[in-house]
Amino acid sequence: MVRRTYRNKGSKDNIVFSISGAHGVGKSTIFHLLKNQTETNHKFKFFPERYVKKPPFPLGSRNKEIAFRSEIHFLQQLIKRNKNVWTYDNRYNGRIIILDRTPLCVLVYSKALFLKEKDFQLILDTYNSVKWREDKIIYLSATPEEIIKRTIKRGSLEKERRLWNETEKNYLDNVLLFYKKMLFTEENKGKIIHIDTTNLPPYQVLEQVKAYVEDISGYSFTQKLTDQRLYEEKSDETQQTRINRFL
Repeated sequence: MVRRTYRNKGSKDNIVFSISGAHGVGKSTIFHLLKNQTETNHKFKFFPERYVKKPPFPLGSRNKEIAFRSEIHFLQQLIKRNKNVWTYDNRYNGRIIILDRTPLCVLVYSKALFLKEKDFQLILDTYNSVKWREDKIIYLSATPEEIIKRTIKRGSLEKERRLWNETEKNYLDNVLLFYKKMLFTEENKGKIIHIDTTNLPPYQVLEQVKAYVEDISGYSFTQKLTDQRLYEEKSDETQQTRINRFL
């Protein structure tokens, strides 16, 4: 396949998209599908939601002290990622940067877990002290029933996630409620891209995400595939020419 390279600097700014939504809605699935489709293209850069695969504390705990520790840990992971995003952003131009989750999710889940007010305030103050690098939030939603169905299916593959209370409907309802309250504000007007995934398979959601990325960034996935085919045809032709000369 073609491996594209770009100059370090240029006149076009990078664009940072966060793929976000409640647990189980499929945001990480879309993140990885898009990453797999563009893995040989240096135009794209992907950053995961966290660097520690297994959290030191279970997420979504009913114990408020454990829940506070888990959200602090998650916030630390997002701050570390944000530093890496800024480093990359200062080094390169004209790139499309994709994040798994928006940093705002920490505030959403902290509210949904009904942390003690002083604990939430500490998380909020820390969050507000960071200069987050994010341009657009692609928010994936679905009905609670559909999300729980997807979560149960995913949970069968990751047993440790059963400790995270992800299939508890009241908890999920609160997460969806606070996502709605915190995302769809006057301050975020024009920043949020909403995709209802309730009746859509992952590949259709992916196509909608790609369409928004194309519209906002000016990048063409179709043109990229055309260029790749032309490159491969030219490479095959060059190789055949060399063989003919040898013969």
